[in-house]
Amino acid sequence: MKKLDSALQSTTGDNLEMCQVDDKAVKRVRIRSGEGSLAYWKAKLFRNSYRAQGGRTVEMPEWYCRMRHDGLTKRVRLASSDKDKAAELALDLANRLRVEGWSVVTKGLARLPASPSIEEFCEAYRAATKEMQSPPRPISIAGYVRHLKQICVLAGVQKIRDLNPESIERAVQRYRLNARDKKRSDSAIQNSLSIILRNAGAMFSERARAGLAKQGFILENPFHGVERSQKIEPVTPLDEEIVRRIWEDLPKLRDGDPNAKAPDYIKFSKGYKKAHFGNRASRLPIDYSKTHKGPYLAILLALGAGMRANEIDKARWSWVKFDRDGYPFMEIRYEADFKPKGGSLRMVPLDPKIYRELEACRDFESLYLLGGQVSKGQKGWGYRSRETFRVASEWLRAHGVSPNELRGNPLHDLRRQFGSTVASQFGLFYAQKMLGHASPNTTSAYYAGMTSLPKLTHVHLVG
Repeated sequence: MKKLDSALQSTTGDNLEMCQVDDKAVKRVRIRSGEGSLAYWKAKLFRNSYRAQGGRTVEMPEWYCRMRHDGLTKRVRLASSDKDKAAELALDLANRLRVEGWSVVTKGLARLPASPSIEEFCEAYRAATKEMQSPPRPISIAGYVRHLKQICVLAGVQKIRDLNPESIERAVQRYRLNARDKKRSDSAIQNSLSIILRNAGAMFSERARAGLAKQGFILENPFHGVERSQKIEPVTPLDEEIVRRIWEDLPKLRDGDPNAKAPDYIKFSKGYKKAHFGNRASRLPIDYSKTHKGPYLAILLALGAGMRANEIDKARWSWVKFDRDGYPFMEIRYEADFKPKGGSLRMVPLDPKIYRELEACRDFESLYLLGGQVSKGQKGWGYRSRETFRVASEWLRAHGVSPNELRGNPLHDLRRQFGSTVASQFGLFYAQKMLGHASPNTTSAYYAGMTSLPKLTHVHLVG
């Protein structure tokens, strides 16, 4: 018996003439017939479904398959809604599964989150933007998230998987009904809906979904095919009398108006503010008898140079340049707390009278045209000088610029007025470049109303 055991050991042990060293120590892995082909895994794919609100059955867009390893069978969610690509992923995963074990499933190749909440999805989107080559501005991201949540609240959606064209349409109808109850015009409602849908849909762009996929959020674009049309209404320039009053009264805003009515502070007691404005001191009435140089410069730059409110707020003295003839211009460019809209640098000529006013009101302790310092916690978005723009907006409304709009930005009406003036006097091309529009269609549709009609002299009647 000992001789037999010795003989067996010689054939299965370290006998180099008979076999490799320890060739029986490797565990044999069983591979099913055809498991190494795409056709095999394509035939194994299936989709899951779930019961949504209202009792309807909704099918998940991503493909699933079942895989077996080490005596266990698991359902695995694949990172694609395309069947051919899902089969490729399944084949690759099966090959890696035999070598690495079930750890490959937990590394993000499969078993992805199936039903994130809206808040979880928003957090994942914020994280995905950090890896983008050209990420949206923080203020844009905040707007995208706010409008997506607004749609989900209107639609009664709590899970991102429940957001689809049907639920979005339900949100649109509810928004329209609420807005009509507030007596808003249909064109204003449609334009607001277009902005909300466009911003919310930006979170499902191709590059956004690519970044989300790395975190395990694989989903289709629920806004695909949703109508986001906007009713374009041509700009009507400000009435000449309104423009004249603004220019005439601006010095009073700068120096203080001695004839201004004293504000009534009595009704703005602590109890009144708490009940009406949540103790926000910025809601106190404005004393126009005092000097307001910041709002004065903001209005001057909007009406005289067509600058956006955020550009005015972040404008630095380093932006002010002079050409070889000594004519001043503004070079609007990237800064630590500012990103130009559209991402491109642009140059805007300044009337020498505006430059002289900027110099006369200059705060030499600040690098900003409006004065002041960078707010604590500033992250490159939002206004530094909110009170400046509040005063400017209230003053403009009192002078007939969007007088009935309690919200919004009257300074933007001055920017449109500037664009219309330049288009009327110098042509659409110059207006487009000075306003910083990528397309002349935008300038023509939204900004360039005629501020003055041409004097026609071509008619010659005889007799």
